[in-house]
Amino acid sequence: MKKLSLLFFITGVLSSSDLQTGEKIFKEKCKACHTIGEGERVGPDLKDIHRKRDIEWLKKFIKKPSDFFGKDKIADSLLKEFGVKMPDLNLSDKEAEYVIFYIEEISEKEVKPREIKTGLEEKGFDKEKYERGKALFSGKTMFKNKGTPCISCHDVKGVFAFGGGKLGPDLTKAIENYGEEGLALALSDIPFPTMEPIYKNKPIEEKEIEDIVYFLKNLKKERKENNLFVFALIGAILLFFVPLLIWRKRNNGVRRNLLKGGK
Repeated sequence: MKKLSLLFFITGVLSSSDLQTGEKIFKEKCKACHTIGEGERVGPDLKDIHRKRDIEWLKKFIKKPSDFFGKDKIADSLLKEFGVKMPDLNLSDKEAEYVIFYIEEISEKEVKPREIKTGLEEKGFDKEKYERGKALFSGKTMFKNKGTPCISCHDVKGVFAFGGGKLGPDLTKAIENYGEEGLALALSDIPFPTMEPIYKNKPIEEKEIEDIVYFLKNLKKERKENNLFVFALIGAILLFFVPLLIWRKRNNGVRRNLLKGGK
């Protein structure tokens, strides 16, 4: 397959700023769900995608993937594998070409696979910051711009007693799927059709995003504390009821006959 840069060169379309334009679009529209050589996120790793797919197919799919689902085997296989439909990005033909050109250029570079961190290994756990993020997620603390709290549509396992909403995906593994930077980008420039109308005029503040990301990357610490609480509660119940059961049996045998008048 011909390199897209060669096609640009032949047609005279490519300019010196195209790579920067492609990078800008990729970071704004694609990076929340994809990497180029750093592993899968919400969607596939796009390294060398220009070698695996026809360029014209890529351009059309990047522009409006909704036209492909249910009609195209490749699109349907991606949906089956990742379980998420790529949203329409509202890009022009030229912008889609810039993105492909950027992917092609970055694919040529050596990129280390990203390391997934939960934050548990980090020193100096910031409990206050964690609680701020938790309060924002649950709606206990309202967003500055009055946006809908995350728990209305999302849940995280083992944290909230009554769970969260089911409209959006469970975010227990959000850091693993998106990475910290990807998740922050997704919250700052919402790429999902169901979320975009909600936060378009009520964006989440940068500091709020930072706290939410910190909360989600430290969920295991919360679940560990919750498990300790459950074990402590079970222990307290046993300490209360076991002696009570023993005490109730005090009337058995000889004592019971004595209390009944010796009968």
